[in-house]
Amino acid sequence: MPRTPVAQLGINMMLRRQPFLLREKSLSTTRSGTDLMRLVLADRSGSIPAVQFDASSYLYESLATGQGVEVSGRVEEFRGSLQIKIEQIFAAELGDLGEYLPVAFRPIEEMEQELAGLLASVRRPDLQRLLKATLGDAETYAAFVRAPAAKFYHHACLGGLLEHTLGVARLVQAASHLYPEMDRDLALTLALLHDLGKIRAYDALSFDLTEEGNLWGHLYITASLVERAIDGLDGFDPELGRLVVHGLLAHHGRREHGSPVVPMTIEAIVTHHADALDADARGAIDHLSRADLETEAFTGWSDMHETRLYRGAEGS
Repeated sequence: MPRTPVAQLGINMMLRRQPFLLREKSLSTTRSGTDLMRLVLADRSGSIPAVQFDASSYLYESLATGQGVEVSGRVEEFRGSLQIKIEQIFAAELGDLGEYLPVAFRPIEEMEQELAGLLASVRRPDLQRLLKATLGDAETYAAFVRAPAAKFYHHACLGGLLEHTLGVARLVQAASHLYPEMDRDLALTLALLHDLGKIRAYDALSFDLTEEGNLWGHLYITASLVERAIDGLDGFDPELGRLVVHGLLAHHGRREHGSPVVPMTIEAIVTHHADALDADARGAIDHLSRADLETEAFTGWSDMHETRLYRGAEGS
């Protein structure tokens, strides 16, 4: 039976041994005392929640996130969205993982060309050396161009980190024309490196946080990687090094959002707002485009934006 992409699933559709990538799983006990297994299943077109009642702990343990499953069941409506009510589920080998992992909107090869142009445009010698020591490293670069930028909220896809980085860099470039007082090369370097630590904070297949990601967070990992690279560059301007590390640590803007310091330079301020704008805008686009049953003007709740988003009146 041909596989139906997640984006094409509809209410009351029956599934027979449909393959998915298992993105998330949990096991809980209902008020009636039965076990309830909740899953998030995915392919490259999107993701969908799934549930199975009376699931055994043995079955639960046999399923691994980041691996394949085959599912039989029915697509149903639950609280205004689609979910799969599972009848049977088995661990399974997937063929081409590229069919099951979401990918960036833009081709990675196209984005790599844009990245190369941005790297070449940085003129300050010390920043050139820093970018070469980080993104110029073959292993780091290979991970960087394929890594996700998040697990769910924005750019949660292969190439998502690169796509997000380029979005932030474009916004910083635009800001450099508005604010000529800003050090364009420093701000662009911050844009290109601000999320570098995500290559170690997120698993490249499941998009789950790694042990490092959970224990340290990507801001610390980023700053650590960059500071280590700076330490290996003889004669690197110490004041410039402090400004780079500050901008990386401050790019979430507020301590309650994960930054140990708030932005104290124009370059750090611009990078923070560029990062937030690209993440919020892409997160909204993704939320609005997810396959569900919503036909009303407002979407379901967006945890990222802490509100419902407006789709527009029907027919407008």
